[in-house]
Order: sequence, then structure tokens, then C-alpha cells
Amino acid sequence: MTVPKPQPVPLTPEESALFDRIDFELSGEYASRMESLAAAADLAESLIARGAIPEVRRRYLTDPELNVGGRNKSRIAVFEGNGTHSREILEHPHFLKYLRYFLLGPDLPEETIERFRKVLIDNAGTSGMMLDALCQCARAETRRLTLERRHEAVEEFFKLALECGVDDGVARSIRDAVRSVR
Repeated sequence: MTVPKPQPVPLTPEESALFDRIDFELSGEYASRMESLAAAADLAESLIARGAIPEVRRRYLTDPELNVGGRNKSRIAVFEGNGTHSREILEHPHFLKYLRYFLLGPDLPEETIERFRKVLIDNAGTSGMMLDALCQCARAETRRLTLERRHEAVEEFFKLALECGVDDGVARSIRDAVRSVR
């Protein structure tokens, strides 16, 4: 079975220069944070204009079905519901995590991604057996992460499952399994 591997988005030289100007942690003074957010918006606009963002990553932002617990609103609709529109969304500090995902994919260790993909590639058993194996893998991998990273792992495994071509419902089940890890 062929299972897509999440890959970083290749950047043009101009986009690389913008990327280098972004402080994703917004750790500097006000002026440098504003410069970072402007560079992030410029980079996002460039990626959108050339269609460089993988469809599954765009869907994560625009599809209400992929915003678990979002009350039938996409992540973009949440921004808009809060009065943020168009370029303002791309310049918003909370948009940085989505830009990072657009660029780099799920924020999980490479070994974790490969172990998860291996379960899909080996594809042993019925669909119920596969779901159990994927959930078991995701929980085991989450336990390997630091306590601080475990909370983040919920959404990262959801993204990983989607990027590996898993059905939306199965991806939600994997997300729930990771969420149960203590």
C-alpha cells in the first residue's frame, strides 16, 4: 500500500527569505513581532498564490469537519467570527501555527511518523483491526513524548492521519485515542 509521507513545502528563494524573517515564537520586542507577522502574511499570500499548500493542509484550515469541537465552523470561520478577515487573518499571531503546519506538516518526530506510516503500509487485517493498530501506535508514540508535548500530540496525530490518507472519521478516532493518553 502506498502511504503519502508528509513533506515540507519547497520554497522559492523569495519565500525562503520571508521564512527567515519569521519568529514563530514571537519572542522579540513589539516592532520585531510586527515585522515577523508581516513576513508571515507575505509568505502565506505567496504560497496561496502559487498553490503550494497541499490540499489536506488547506482543508485543515477551511473544512468545518476537520475542526473537531469547532461547532460546525472551520478554523477560518472562527477567525472571521472574531472579526478578523482577509489579510488580517494571515497577520494574526494565532495564524502562525497554521502557517508552520502549511510549511512543515505535522509536528512529530520523524521516527514517530515512520512508525505510524509502517502500520498503514503493513495494512494487516480488517478495517477494525487497522483502526485498533493505528490507535495503539499513536498512543504508544504519544507516551514517548515529553509531558509538555502530549497535549500537542492530539492535533498532530490528527493531522498526520489525514496526511497519510486516512479517512476523516478514522483520523478523529486516532485523535481521541491520543487524547486518552495520561
